[in-house]
Amino acid sequence: MSTDKRVLGGVLALITGTAAALFFGAAPAYADNGPHQTKAATVAGTVTLDQMGADRCASCHRAHTAKSAYLLAASSQENLCFTCHGDGGTGATTDVQSGIAYGGAGTVDATGKWIGASRTTTVAGALRGGGFETAMIGASQASKEMYVNGTRLSARNQTIPALSAPAAATSSHLGGPNTMWGNGAISATDNPGKVTDASTKLECGSCHDPHGNNQYRILKPIPVGSGATTGITIQDTVNKVYTTTNYWKPDDHNYAGGTEVLGNTTAKATAALGGPTAVISNISAWCSTCHTRLFAGSGAWNKNTGDATYTYMHRSNSGAEKSPNCLTCHVSHGSNASMQGDVNTQYSKTDVKFPNGTVSGADSFLLRVDNRGTCNM
Repeated sequence: MSTDKRVLGGVLALITGTAAALFFGAAPAYADNGPHQTKAATVAGTVTLDQMGADRCASCHRAHTAKSAYLLAASSQENLCFTCHGDGGTGATTDVQSGIAYGGAGTVDATGKWIGASRTTTVAGALRGGGFETAMIGASQASKEMYVNGTRLSARNQTIPALSAPAAATSSHLGGPNTMWGNGAISATDNPGKVTDASTKLECGSCHDPHGNNQYRILKPIPVGSGATTGITIQDTVNKVYTTTNYWKPDDHNYAGGTEVLGNTTAKATAALGGPTAVISNISAWCSTCHTRLFAGSGAWNKNTGDATYTYMHRSNSGAEKSPNCLTCHVSHGSNASMQGDVNTQYSKTDVKFPNGTVSGADSFLLRVDNRGTCNM
């Protein structure tokens, strides 16, 4: 796995499937629905090939006329995924190319066999992960309510609204050969991270398992190319909501009464890292399988890591719902936030650089708010 040079934080990232559940008998639905499921892994005993999903193979693969590696029917992983999850696709209601969710839903027959998605032209909402080419994050409209709390001002009701129409992405988690920021061990010598090439660049399949794995957003426990030896599993949730009206809120659609619904079990949203597989408590650990050295604990602002590049850092490993984690500041797919610099020229876009020293320019680092306004939130 690699990251586009414009991405500093980790993410989720995430090609999502449709919101309809697919069941076979009493077996749990596999993430993330649709063709991203392997029935052979959910059904014990003798089953027919049709029940195992043999009818879906040709949706993505060709045995003798494939156009790219892994016998894909399209010229690249990205193009294949966009046939369903792109602007012109109809096989899924989630358009990650533009960061839009459309109306419609997939359907299944009485045996749990996937029939297909029916996308309408009605916009159902803004994808919470943004979009690779455009996104609907109201990055310039972020606000919060200030109030007097004793002798100081405090904030509440923070809001980052969704736009009514998508805007061009200024950073994306899908890209060509660049640098996987922070990948690798602590180093006394400057080492921004692993430099990738055409064969190891970030692709949809780097983070997601296209055949299904019963994990949150079909995330692979160990992303391809990360170099990690220990995976982070985040169990799939019953309630699947891919949109948001407030980008400041966490992925809280899974919570009910302060708990997170995880199949037939529940776990507190503030579960310890590595605990009962809650999303918020584990997402930073999952991001750190690639962005190894960006996983920082409490008090990291005052602790010298010994690393020449990532020496002092903001905390990112909190498992509490309202405490710092990667998704507090960053979206997973792409952001349209603007980084125009200070209008009073106290600093400019050229002042902000990537960890390797190159100028970041107008790149938004997948942040949710213009000009690093996440700090103000």
